[in-house]
Amino acid sequence: KTAPVAKPAAAAAAAPEAKEEKKPKVNYLTLDECGDKAKNVLKEYFVGGDMDDAVLSIHELVGAGDEGSVERGTKAVESAVLFVLEEKAANVDKFLTVYLRCAKEKKIEGQSFVLGLNDPLEFLNDVAIDAPLAIPHLANIIAELVKAEIISFNFLLESPDYFRTDQNAAGFGAKVLKRIGGDATTKEEYIEVVEKLMTDEDKAKHSSAADLIAEA
Repeated sequence: KTAPVAKPAAAAAAAPEAKEEKKPKVNYLTLDECGDKAKNVLKEYFVGGDMDDAVLSIHELVGAGDEGSVERGTKAVESAVLFVLEEKAANVDKFLTVYLRCAKEKKIEGQSFVLGLNDPLEFLNDVAIDAPLAIPHLANIIAELVKAEIISFNFLLESPDYFRTDQNAAGFGAKVLKRIGGDATTKEEYIEVVEKLMTDEDKAKHSSAADLIAEA
């Protein structure tokens, strides 16, 4: 007698199909809705303090790994950062607690942080007119993201043109390095980034990037 093999083989072949059918289609919010929702999640967290709920909400909002997740994550980062730039320092720290955890748990992809910082950098001086703490707030946010290795400091070299040419990008980079602390202000690769960000005006005022960083 020979053991029947056809049935188990057929069952095994059918199994992957059954798994695929079970994955439900998620109807994600539009990008603008993602931005609004991200702000509301933070507002609720600032009042209620439920970290797990905030992280879960961001996770459901972005759907990391699904189609369009980088764009949704970008909007969630952009809107949240622009929102907290006008908040008190304690709320910036709370924002960082939530978003650093989201990054660590891969609920927001690294590329979304890089892209999501473009508008906050481009409009930084405009925001700072009404919210004078916006510049140190953003320097702190970027410093924490660099320290956590979510973004690299040299992403500033790819930042919007207007930020690099008209918004004291080198001086801002120096502020970020001081926020990072430790040996950041003397690290060769970081100094090189600040040097590349220096405009002709910066070079007329400072003999070197190291000099500019020391005075930041």
